[in-house]
Amino acid sequence: MSGRGPLACCAAILAAALAGSIGFMLLAGSLAGDLFLLCFFIALILAFGHLVFIALPIYLVLVDRWPLRMWNAGLAGFLIGAIPMSLLGLGGRPDLGALLSAILWFGGSGLVGGLAFCAVRGGDIVVPDGAE
Repeated sequence: MSGRGPLACCAAILAAALAGSIGFMLLAGSLAGDLFLLCFFIALILAFGHLVFIALPIYLVLVDRWPLRMWNAGLAGFLIGAIPMSLLGLGGRPDLGALLSAILWFGGSGLVGGLAFCAVRGGDIVVPDGAE
């Protein structure tokens, strides 16, 4: 990871948390400052967990095989946000509408985080084997 890697991680966490918090506040119909700060703090914790335990290990494994581009960063961000939520929702008898809404919500936040990561980190340049 280059010198912009930690900055890109911070940007991804902040962007995903901000997107989730603003979306929740719009859905709740209230933009009260105290509630927003609480939502933002909880979203920061969730985004940090997704980044550390899911996104970074996947990125570090795939960085040499699959160059980072906007489209795959957005897709990966959406999946990294949506898949854990869908797995958590499988327990019990989930309401399909609420589960789909939560998957889209977390996936959308992950999409924003993935795009922010790619925008700050920049695209990777992969050198094919033997071309060094």
